[in-house]
Amino acid sequence: MLLCALVIFSVLAGDSLGDLITSRDSEKQAQDGNSVTLSCNYTGAVYNLLWYRQYQTSKPELLLSMTESGEPVKEDPSAHWLSAKADKLTKLMELEISPAKVSDSAQYYCALRPTVTRNPFPLHKIFLHITRASHSLMSNKHM
Repeated sequence: MLLCALVIFSVLAGDSLGDLITSRDSEKQAQDGNSVTLSCNYTGAVYNLLWYRQYQTSKPELLLSMTESGEPVKEDPSAHWLSAKADKLTKLMELEISPAKVSDSAQYYCALRPTVTRNPFPLHKIFLHITRASHSLMSNKHM
């Protein structure tokens, strides 16, 4: 019974009582080939800032982690299309995908601790949908 109460308290309070992560967007759209930036605001004491991606039929995968004042550490160093930054004063963390591809359409998670699977720490999810750019008929004509 005590363990159950501790788990419930941990879920409601996060790791520390002030930790909270939010975003203005729960869904974002962009066109194939353009840049897209996902952002989250956070509060509380921060040790790590993390970005995860989850495709519909797979488990979440860690894309990168960083501290408020440090450079991001990518799980895949060759992922040159991903960049991230954090602003310690405004408590804003951003993930930029450039250029975005249709295959980048997925659920993205911003988190303050290693989380997503089994850990009850605060996180926020944003669904990103990348659409193919439509080509006008005029661009296909030779003049």
